[in-house]
Amino acid sequence: MEKANPFLTFAVSELDAGSRLSGLLRRRFGMSKSLVRSLKEGDSVRVNGAPAPVTGRVAAGDRIELFVPPQLESVVTPEPVPLDIVYEDSHILVLDKPPGQLVHPAGVELSGTLANGVAHHLVKKGEPCAAGPVTRLDRLTSGLVLFAKHPHAHHRLVHAIARGEVRRTYAGVCTGVPPFDERLIDLPIARAPGSLSRRQVDEANGQEARTHVRVVKRFGPNPALPQGAALLRLDLETGRTHQIRVHLAHIGYPLVGDPLYGAPAPGLIERQALHARTLCLVHPIDGRELEFSVPPPGDMQRLISALEGPREDASPL
Repeated sequence: MEKANPFLTFAVSELDAGSRLSGLLRRRFGMSKSLVRSLKEGDSVRVNGAPAPVTGRVAAGDRIELFVPPQLESVVTPEPVPLDIVYEDSHILVLDKPPGQLVHPAGVELSGTLANGVAHHLVKKGEPCAAGPVTRLDRLTSGLVLFAKHPHAHHRLVHAIARGEVRRTYAGVCTGVPPFDERLIDLPIARAPGSLSRRQVDEANGQEARTHVRVVKRFGPNPALPQGAALLRLDLETGRTHQIRVHLAHIGYPLVGDPLYGAPAPGLIERQALHARTLCLVHPIDGRELEFSVPPPGDMQRLISALEGPREDASPL
């Protein structure tokens, strides 16, 4: 069977002539040590079209092709799950996730996830089935999810997130009307004792977590929400599990419909009103600055319309 396309191709420069390829990959491309070690297996490295050792030395003008080692391909079962693809190239994939869908298999739920659909998509295209999610969303949260299509892109993007170079902005609707216009919630988060899923603010033992909150629009009381509500812009500095949900509930303004940290809102929305709207990043391979944005789905649009009332102008979602 013909080998899949390489995940990285480049020509050796005069400056790098005589270098060991393994060192060049670490120095020039920031490749992880574990991936460089994995490239020793099989014929994952080709120099001028012929298999070559990753520890060999290279000459100026050599054409290097790197292929995903078979042992690093995903174990997720490919399934024809519908995907709303916002952007795709040879290295990354950006998807708009609907509410109610898992990003990747978890526990006994091994099918029907975005990851299953991505694996099927790549198999159909003849690409290595080695994609993995870089950002994640809760099952009931909608919006943008970033996948890396190979381990090198994944490594680069994970480190970019750790350096604060991947910006994520959410739209959310909270229960109650905050008195502030903007606020930074800087409170550590840890797993709640006795629970596998629930998190809580824990200043003694939690991991650092910072959420920037800006009130976009305030809504007065109505029969369904007598305490009123507010449309929020939420910017993450960190990405802890349930971070936005925990932070807002802790300060007394849980998301409308949040079944875990607030209260269900039957008739208004059947999930927490949270949507990953904007994603900004530097491309992990070519360095381009990329920005993607998708509007909230219909259930959040209907919630906003219900809170605004028939005479209000459309909200700035």
